Amino acid sequence: MANQLKSPLARDLFFLLSYTAAVVAASSLPQQSFKPSQEHTVSSDYPRPQDFQNERLYQAYSVIQHFKKTITSDPMKITSTWTGHDICGENTYVGFHCTALPGHGQNLTVTSAVLNGFGLCAPQLQGFIDQLPDLALFQATSNNFGAFDVPNLSGLTYLYKLDARDDHFAQSLRGRGRDFSLPTKIAHLKGCILGKLACAGLDVGSVSLVERTPQSGVSHGATNATALLLNYNNLSGPLPANIGFSKLSYLAVANNKLTGPIPPSIAHMQDSLLEMLLINNQLSGCLPNEIGMLTKTTVIDAGMNQLTGPIPSSFSCLSSVEQLNLGGNSLYGQVPDALCKLAGPAGRLANLTLSGNYFTSVGPACSALIKDGVLDVKHNCIPGFANQRGPAECASFLSQPKTCPAASARVACPAADAKINAAAPEGRVAKDYSSYVVYATLHE
Repeated sequence: MANQLKSPLARDLFFLLSYTAAVVAASSLPQQSFKPSQEHTVSSDYPRPQDFQNERLYQAYSVIQHFKKTITSDPMKITSTWTGHDICGENTYVGFHCTALPGHGQNLTVTSAVLNGFGLCAPQLQGFIDQLPDLALFQATSNNFGAFDVPNLSGLTYLYKLDARDDHFAQSLRGRGRDFSLPTKIAHLKGCILGKLACAGLDVGSVSLVERTPQSGVSHGATNATALLLNYNNLSGPLPANIGFSKLSYLAVANNKLTGPIPPSIAHMQDSLLEMLLINNQLSGCLPNEIGMLTKTTVIDAGMNQLTGPIPSSFSCLSSVEQLNLGGNSLYGQVPDALCKLAGPAGRLANLTLSGNYFTSVGPACSALIKDGVLDVKHNCIPGFANQRGPAECASFLSQPKTCPAASARVACPAADAKINAAAPEGRVAKDYSSYVVYATLHE
């Protein structure tokens, strides 16, 4: 495929996705006979349905053309290649990539859209990525897509099952009880690749597309893994109130201009969300209790925002979290000792960043983490600690009215999740940030 994938992460992902081995069932679209005409001349400017190899490619063409009309700025003239019927050509439709679906002959379909660094401007993504039924990978860093709106991704019905049996896959690791090998940039996907992937049965060799149906379900341990990676896109406005119903597994919206609170619906992603990157926006409001329900999430980074309130007691339920960054906000109160205990037998916590807030005390478990270099509480208001805010600054903030609810004394965590997700002592080691999907996207 000549359409260049510029970033290492995107190349690795597309390389894996190109190993498609089998497709079980078809998408929810009605199956119709769709044969290209052999008796007419194809118009490159205004192609007709019969000019396309199959109905899926014609549908993708229609969606792309509709999105193209909404683009208001294209400094690299990328959309000038989005013309004609040859969506999967060598030099056409730059940014879009196709995969043949085994079991459907040589038919191709659009499975990835990688628009990183194109500098495109458009008012929204709604009606674009949610209308490409076979899309498995979408990346679009360094663009400007206006108001943030999570498209309805429920129509993207395919799941991928990854096997890796190739000498190119040099880095091996253990993930959630399974041994597997993956390219370095995506080494810590916990058995998932960006797109919709089944995480069960990782073995080494190919990628299989499997459709989830009520009859067959998905094999034990499988997870829908949909990624939304929109760092550096000048996104504005609030996070959608219904974002939790999108069932995302990877959410990266760093370095934008998002405002308002983190929606309580975030709790509905408790069975899907693996990594969340909200750093360097303008998010405000109380730190929501619902974040504590994300018991499968390994990265929660909401640093450099305007969040306030105490840390909810529910955060002690984050038994899978490895990287927790709440630095650079306006949080206050005591750092919960139960949270710090997640660096012990109860969890996997390897890094806890709370610097640049207004916390006033820590307990014994947290004090131990400070000594171990796991917990950073610099520039807070903790008496007797070094590198804290000045007394006048602390007094000024703490004297202001506080409207966030106080943290409850106790919270009941799902015992099963805690037992399953807790790491062995040797597993609680800080990893390189680039080994996480959402952090890797910051450097693409």
